[in-house]
Amino acid sequence: MKVSALLALPPALAVRRLALAQLDAAASACARVVNRDDAEALHDFRVALRRLRSILRAYAPWCDPVPKDLRRRLRRLARATNAARDAEVQIEWLRHPPSRLKADARLALAWLLAGLEQRQRTAHRALRKRVRKEFAALEPRLRAVLRIRKHERDAVTTAGVSFAQATSGRLSGYGADLAADLAGIGSVADRDAIHAARIGGKRLRYLLEPLRGTVPGVVVPVKKLQGLQDRFGELNDRFVMAHEIAQALDIAGAQAEAVLPGLRELAAWVGHDTKRRYRDIRARYLGPRARTFLAPMLGVSRKLATLGQASDSKPRRVPLI
Repeated sequence: MKVSALLALPPALAVRRLALAQLDAAASACARVVNRDDAEALHDFRVALRRLRSILRAYAPWCDPVPKDLRRRLRRLARATNAARDAEVQIEWLRHPPSRLKADARLALAWLLAGLEQRQRTAHRALRKRVRKEFAALEPRLRAVLRIRKHERDAVTTAGVSFAQATSGRLSGYGADLAADLAGIGSVADRDAIHAARIGGKRLRYLLEPLRGTVPGVVVPVKKLQGLQDRFGELNDRFVMAHEIAQALDIAGAQAEAVLPGLRELAAWVGHDTKRRYRDIRARYLGPRARTFLAPMLGVSRKLATLGQASDSKPRRVPLI
C-alpha cells in the first residue's frame, strides 16, 4: 500500500502493516545470519527489530496488538545483540588508528585488538544460534497477532483518528522529549542525557522515514536526524571504548605489564577524541541551536495534523474483535 493511502487509515490498520513489513525484514536478515561471511546480516536484523519495537511503542495508545510477554522477549533478543555490536564497532575503530601513535601505543593496540577479536568470535558463534532459535519461536506468534483479518478491518474503518493525526501527535511528543534531553546536556560528563538524546533522535527518525516521498518536508529532517544519530552514536562508542581500555588496564596490570604504558596513551587518545566529538555536538545541537534543529520536525507534525479524513484526534485504543 502507498504511504499516501496509509496516512488516511486508522492506526490499528496502518501500524499492523508497518510492523509486518519490519517483521519481514527481520526474518530475511535472520535467514542470512547463518552465513558467517555476511557481515551485514546481524546489523540488518538489529535494525529491523529496533524499527519493529519502535513502531509498536510509538502507537501503543491507538494500537497495542502484541502481548507483554512477546514484547519482553523481543526486547531481550534485541539487547542480546548489543555486546557483539559494540565489539564490532570498537574493532573497526582500532583497526584505523592515527599515524602519530607511538610504538608503545601500537603494541597495546595490537594486544587490545586481539582480545576484542577473540571475544567477538566467541560472542558471534553463540549469538547466531540464539538469534535463529529465539526468532524462529517468536516470528509465527508475532505474525498471528499482527495479521489483519477481515472482521477486524471492518471494525476499525470508522474509528475517529487517522494514522496521519496519530503520527502528528507522536512527532510533537517525541520532539518535546528530544528538546528536553538536549537541554539536559551541559558537558561531556552528562552521559545519561547524551544517551537519551541519541535514542530520542532515532525514534523521531523512525516515525518520519515511512513518510518520505509523500509528506512535503520530510526528507530534510530525516537527514538531520540521521546526522544527529551518527554523531551521538560515535560519541557513545568513545564512552564504550574508554570503558574497554579501563578494564584492559586492570587486566594488563596482572597479566601483561608491558602494554600498560601504551594503554595509557590509548586512553589519552580516546579522551581527546571524545572531547573533540562533544564540541562538534555542542556546536550543532545544544543551546539555542536545538530549537533551529527541531523546527523542521515540528513543521511536519503540523502538516500531518491536517491530513487524513478523521476528525477525532484524541488518542484511544481501537477495539479489535
